[in-house]
Amino acid sequence: EEVQRLLDIHTKVAGKKPGRKHNVEVLNKSAIVLLVACWEAFVEDLAEDAFSILLRRAKTHSTFPAKVLSEAARPLHDSKNPCDIWRVAGAGWKTVLKEHKAVLFERYTGKLNTPRPTQVDAIYEALLGMKAISDNWHWGSTTADRARAKLDGIVGLRGSIAHRVAAARSVQKKDVRQTIDFINRIAVCTSNAAQQFLLATTGKEPWPNFKYDRHKRLT
Repeated sequence: EEVQRLLDIHTKVAGKKPGRKHNVEVLNKSAIVLLVACWEAFVEDLAEDAFSILLRRAKTHSTFPAKVLSEAARPLHDSKNPCDIWRVAGAGWKTVLKEHKAVLFERYTGKLNTPRPTQVDAIYEALLGMKAISDNWHWGSTTADRARAKLDGIVGLRGSIAHRVAAARSVQKKDVRQTIDFINRIAVCTSNAAQQFLLATTGKEPWPNFKYDRHKRLT
């Protein structure tokens, strides 16, 4: 909604004096920065929600993939206190997994300041055991590889704007509209992939499966 507001301001400012060019590119740049921030927040929130649902529904530790359990248990194995291993006794494994989540978020959220495909894949695999969630970013003629490359480009553009106060190229209104559509699409793909994973793992649907229509938005 805030990005749309920037577009509305762009239209009003540019249309005030017909025939005269106005310097409104700053609005487009601001919109790109906001869109990447939205994507970053979405990735983090979805990962945390999926983990919380998986942990809440898990009756035993075996609900979690072996890689997640192995990573969560590493601090216990590396501990100099041999009694630490008993922390997993009873329902203690849930506490260990919660601590694992906290460590992962501290490790990865810094990297998600540049929420590129590699960072997104890494946090979902480490937290949930989902391999290459970005493989699900495909629709129509857009392949996952093309989607990953496009996201890399968008994040790179955001970086040049945010850190250098200048972009390598002009940022136009059509760039903002295309980025809105793209971020919405990969968000839907990511949400549906996590939904299918939780459904297959726990046997219960955590949230609906979404379809995206660029004209109707989400359904």
